[in-house]
Amino acid sequence: MLADDPQALFDQFVPKARDYVASPGVMAALELDAICERLYPLVARKLGDMALANAIRDFGRGLPRKGEAELARLLEEILARARACGLSVSAAA
Repeated sequence: MLADDPQALFDQFVPKARDYVASPGVMAALELDAICERLYPLVARKLGDMALANAIRDFGRGLPRKGEAELARLLEEILARARACGLSVSAAA
């Protein structure tokens, strides 16, 4: 079930986050924020990685207030942390 699968939800997050960083928009921010709100507690609960969960939460909460450069840096941090905890980033790319 998607609601309990961090990888499946992460697979939705990554392309949307990359698209948003490349071309921000209000509707995209709302959709991405909704994904972040479901993903970060799942990462904390299922994977036990609070640093990754907090980074995902911060990314979502920063939409659309943070600039693209800051969000791009945060996204790269998220991708690196995700790889380290076993999430596949290549499948989501």
